[in-house]
Amino acid sequence: MASRKHLNDLLEAQKKRREELARLATRKPAARPRAVTKPANPPQQLEPLSPPRDPEPPPVLPRTREALIALYQDDSAQPSEPSSALISLADLYLHAAQHRSRHIAMVWPATLKTLTVVHALATLVRWHEGDKQGVRGLLFPAKTNVFYRLNHLHLDRKSLLHIANDLVEGNGNAKVIRSMRDKDAFLFSLADKCLPEISGEPFNPTIGELLPLFLATPDSNGWSVCDARLLALVRAKLARRAHAKALQMNCAVIGDPHTAPDALFALDGRMGEEGLRKACKALSKLGPPEVVLVQATRAVRFGAPGWKGQLARFCLMLEDIFQSAMPGVVVVTDEPHAAYRLKDELWERNHKRDPQHRWHMRHEFSISGIPSTVGNEGLLAPGTREAAHPSPREFDVHIVDADAAKVANRLIRIASAAPGGQASAKPLADAAAFLSRLAALPCGVRHMSEYLAGPDVTDRTRREFDWPTHLGAALEFNRSVGVGDDRPLLLDCLERGSKLFGNYYAATPFAHKLAALVANAATGKKRSVAIVFPNALYRRLAERFLAEYDQYPSGATYDAFGDRVHLLPAAQLEEHIDGLHGATLVFAGLNEDCLRVLLADDRVPAHSVLLLTQRAGQFLRATLKPIVERMPEFKSYKPRMESILRQLKDLPEDASVLSTGDYVLPTFRVELSSDIALHEQEVDPDSWGIRFDNGLTQYRRGTSDVYVYEPASQHATDAGFRTCQVRSLEVGDRVFLMSAELREMVEQVLCDAGVSIQSDKTFESALRSYHELVQKRLAQRFPQATVADQVRAVRQSMVELDASLERRLPTLQAMRHWIDLGRSPDTPFEQLRPQAPNREDVFKAFAEVLGFSSLEAAYHWQRVITAVRTSRRLDGRHVSDIYAYMLLQPESVMAHSSIRRKTLHQLFDKARENVATVEIVGPLKESKE
Repeated sequence: MASRKHLNDLLEAQKKRREELARLATRKPAARPRAVTKPANPPQQLEPLSPPRDPEPPPVLPRTREALIALYQDDSAQPSEPSSALISLADLYLHAAQHRSRHIAMVWPATLKTLTVVHALATLVRWHEGDKQGVRGLLFPAKTNVFYRLNHLHLDRKSLLHIANDLVEGNGNAKVIRSMRDKDAFLFSLADKCLPEISGEPFNPTIGELLPLFLATPDSNGWSVCDARLLALVRAKLARRAHAKALQMNCAVIGDPHTAPDALFALDGRMGEEGLRKACKALSKLGPPEVVLVQATRAVRFGAPGWKGQLARFCLMLEDIFQSAMPGVVVVTDEPHAAYRLKDELWERNHKRDPQHRWHMRHEFSISGIPSTVGNEGLLAPGTREAAHPSPREFDVHIVDADAAKVANRLIRIASAAPGGQASAKPLADAAAFLSRLAALPCGVRHMSEYLAGPDVTDRTRREFDWPTHLGAALEFNRSVGVGDDRPLLLDCLERGSKLFGNYYAATPFAHKLAALVANAATGKKRSVAIVFPNALYRRLAERFLAEYDQYPSGATYDAFGDRVHLLPAAQLEEHIDGLHGATLVFAGLNEDCLRVLLADDRVPAHSVLLLTQRAGQFLRATLKPIVERMPEFKSYKPRMESILRQLKDLPEDASVLSTGDYVLPTFRVELSSDIALHEQEVDPDSWGIRFDNGLTQYRRGTSDVYVYEPASQHATDAGFRTCQVRSLEVGDRVFLMSAELREMVEQVLCDAGVSIQSDKTFESALRSYHELVQKRLAQRFPQATVADQVRAVRQSMVELDASLERRLPTLQAMRHWIDLGRSPDTPFEQLRPQAPNREDVFKAFAEVLGFSSLEAAYHWQRVITAVRTSRRLDGRHVSDIYAYMLLQPESVMAHSSIRRKTLHQLFDKARENVATVEIVGPLKESKE
């Protein structure tokens, strides 16, 4: 019995143990889920484990539009509305600042030339939401003129005061979410009671004087205060008034980089990595930015060969420096391949970092498309609205220069395969670029050579257009470095290039095709044609070529249809397009303005013609194809893009196009020479040398006038320039330098306004032309029988025009000298005199009674009369000085003429782009001692 009882006890204990194990087994998954063994499923039912999904990033919310206030451009009584692209960028900028997210924005087809307005709109949003500290931003890379445009955009003063009243911090304000008491006094200094009553003066402050703006350059030490620039333009209008000092007192805290609200910090693109790191570390101590704008637009990419690596390193450097306070990042680009290449570069560098520093979310630096139809700063013209969906259009595309493209592409491939790649094989890449530019000329080699032979063109420009120079450099590279097995192919390419240079002497294939298109259109059903060129210089060259061309179909001559041909630079297309109704539109190459109008403007007629070189066509195809296939944001342009792509599909593939090409017509860059060259015998002992930060050195007389960009000066024009003599220049002054492109633009505007100009005339022919014009106008206005009667009639008309002239006019015999010009054609130039009034005001009255316009009078006074009397006969430089004088002088005759405001603003914007900073200035005789 005992044994049986013992056995039962053992069985009971075993049962209890099993039950305990069963209980433990049921609790085990909750404690240690990894130890649970699951029954295996049949192999055919196994599914791979999907990786954890990235959390969806928060959507970008529209915030900017409801916060907008009236924004005015210089000299405009009507506000300008920000474009939808500018508003979308501001929304993205604010989103990145709030969530510290990273983005790439592809803004297209119109390129924004300045992103500073994006920051300005974002600050308005923060103010609207009750954040008085606004948004703190950083911009890279920038030029020294990065903030200039903000000096000419004005915010409505009454709207600013309304914001100030809403957010004033007295005994507390529930609307304020971030406090900034010092801003109250700053904004209320714009109240009516603080400003004098001046009729017609609204005292709308510019964005540039309202927001604290800081720039770090390679030579700067830290971030300097900017309080002197705040409200500077308003203070300049209050000169010698007690209000001016009171205004400046309210700017100290706002202009300190440590406390500045709404601040935008910019980093000069010339800074090296060490300088950038140092500037960012200093900014981190002062207060890190919330968001960084990175410019990867065409201007940046083509100005920096290593742009992709530089921008990627900068973006990753931000994480190293700001760490836990890492700002959001918005990279802005204007081409799809640039966006994808930069994103790939960023992710590739990210994967090479230590695991703890990598980001893993797929939406990091995601690419978003932003349709853009307004260029420059992204503001619509006053009184206009933005078109949303352009109508479909079919275009006619013509491709030329297959021979030149084949040689250029081969040279690029040889350079890429050479030791050190294209960077070391620069002579080969330069030769390829030369042939691409050569093939795009709307004329022949002869016409370009004649233009470059002028006295105003630098020797460096002439060398750049000299094929033997490029040929010699390429042969020397082959001799000294070598290209290995590609040597026979290189020599063959150079030989073909030499043949092309010779064959293009009279006309390039591009020019031949252009002439044929012009003749067919001008003699066809529409009977008129408008040709759009990417720049004003190529318009000039084409005009000369077409007038001389002798191979038009059916033996036609240009004189027979030239009055039905309209030649326009791209910058003036929108101004004239309404008057071209019924004309065939021919785009002789593309630039950003042309592409924008072609794709987005309904005024462009169907079957407009697009003439491209082969490499430009290949690049355009590579640009449009990914947009059509991968970016639905641009679907409204799809019908027009597909029309172009259908006609480009058969072009040969060439991978080098994306790295070395462009859809923009490749053009030769022309530099204007200095007033005096040191090797010339005419050097005045009182000449001064001026070295600028762009590497240019000029030699001018100490009494020569130059134009300094200083919009806060009491003596500055609305365009921002004041007149200054060379001997009064100081280091740091920002001086206007005339460019070949701007000179052509000014000359064309003057011609359109009725001023008879031929810039290729010599000084002598210009003087004789003036005499001929006086005789012609005299005969038309004063048909009296004798010269004596004409003199008396002219004098009487001048006195009737201005009675005060009666006391200042010379005798009738002296006045006879002004109009008795019958012997002028036979007089030797050395003995020829202007034969005109001595005083400018008298000359203006004389010119007016003869029927000269104010523009014509100003032109001839500067071009002929003043030139003779001051013996300034360095013709090329002198022509540039004339145009600078007519455009920028305080009482600018162009600004007060009938020239359209939009055209003047284009010229002024271009002038501000051509400003360089003085690094060294002084008399030559001191430098020689």
